[in-house]
Amino acid sequence: MRTIDTDIVIGGGGVAGAVTAIALQQLGYEVLVVEPGLNHDRRLAGELLHPPGVAGLAELGVLNHLMGEPAVAINGFCISAGPDQACIRLPYDASPSHHAPGFSLDHGLIRQRLMQAARMLPRVTVVDDARVVGVDQNEGEVTVQVAERKAITQYRSRLLVAADGASSPIRRLAGIGVQKRRISTLFGYRIAGAHLPQRDYGYVFLGGRTPILAYPVDGNGVRIMFDIPYDANRRPDLADCLALTAMLPLDLQRGVDHCIATQGGPSAVIQEVIADRLASGRVVLIGDAAVTCHPLTATGMTMCITDSLLLRDAIAERPGDLRQALHLHQRHRRWRQVTRISLAEALRDVFCGERPEMRPVQRGIIRYWRTSSTGRTASMALLSTADGRLTALIHQFVRVVLHGLLAETHDPTGTAGPREAYCLARDLSSVLARQLWQVLGRCRTIWTWSTSGT
Repeated sequence: MRTIDTDIVIGGGGVAGAVTAIALQQLGYEVLVVEPGLNHDRRLAGELLHPPGVAGLAELGVLNHLMGEPAVAINGFCISAGPDQACIRLPYDASPSHHAPGFSLDHGLIRQRLMQAARMLPRVTVVDDARVVGVDQNEGEVTVQVAERKAITQYRSRLLVAADGASSPIRRLAGIGVQKRRISTLFGYRIAGAHLPQRDYGYVFLGGRTPILAYPVDGNGVRIMFDIPYDANRRPDLADCLALTAMLPLDLQRGVDHCIATQGGPSAVIQEVIADRLASGRVVLIGDAAVTCHPLTATGMTMCITDSLLLRDAIAERPGDLRQALHLHQRHRRWRQVTRISLAEALRDVFCGERPEMRPVQRGIIRYWRTSSTGRTASMALLSTADGRLTALIHQFVRVVLHGLLAETHDPTGTAGPREAYCLARDLSSVLARQLWQVLGRCRTIWTWSTSGT
């Protein structure tokens, strides 16, 4: 068995792996990327980058590799609360932290273009059609066994980066456990020739059983996502998607109905996955290998770019002590991830919740976005991950609950008296307390990232 020395091994050549390779080679390290290869046509994966992700690619000097045709600029999101209601615009440029638009592009092209950019760098080597099959940690180094066709090669390195997705075999080989919770099944369709009312905006269509996410994916097509909640007693099917299309604009609805009836689309089982640790010895998790959450906020790719930059900066700050660098990296990442996961779950609870006490919260968030420009700005900063403060998320949720109370008690068609108002306030307080308790639970889990040994 051959043994080769290198500085850093990255397992996984997707977005997280390519961006991490580009970032770490900037520090002068020799980087080896182990790329197993995937069938892009059958995968449902991220295609939208928020402005912080775009800014990260620009900082790395690779944005131009992605922005050629058929990439589409995205200037924000529109919230459609019903066919008879005006859409609410949440523009990116309302937030001073957003210095550029977002963009969308087919995931396979994003992956391909980023890997091409990585391959062009003199300190990056890519081993194609290979997998990490063994990890052995010794004092001061990690030995990585890589299966390449019929041979196994050992690579001795200072660091192994697991960028191999939510199911991460490397995470398992390193002995890092995870907490998993199945949430839903996501069905995705690409509707050729379709357009959204605002062609440079993504859309969230409300009013059905679950929200529908849609965004332009190239100059002549729309990606549309149907989220079907997990039910242990039945498997979701295409009829579940068809039942939701009534909330779409008529021309888009026709295209979606035809697409569902005549062709299959990729689907993905959505799970919330939180690793017990972010690092173990000289193995560190990046992107979905560390944390995944519901894709309603479309933050997956943006966060993996942020993760890679934070890892680069932590190693640059502690160049002589990798253990301390990984501790620093964990501390910098923890609150961003708590905020991201909690926001995605809170929004899904609000818009998918069938409990009666959730309806005032739904009305509250719509009222908040319609009436408050500062609320729209603050919400967009959280949704894009530009603001990763947990305190900001809690503050915004409190304001939403208060707007829910106002929306119900000032409804001109309502007949709420003092008793009804009291019951409403009690129910909304219960919703707020439940959300805060869930946030606390995630804090306890992710807090171990900065307290567990590496």
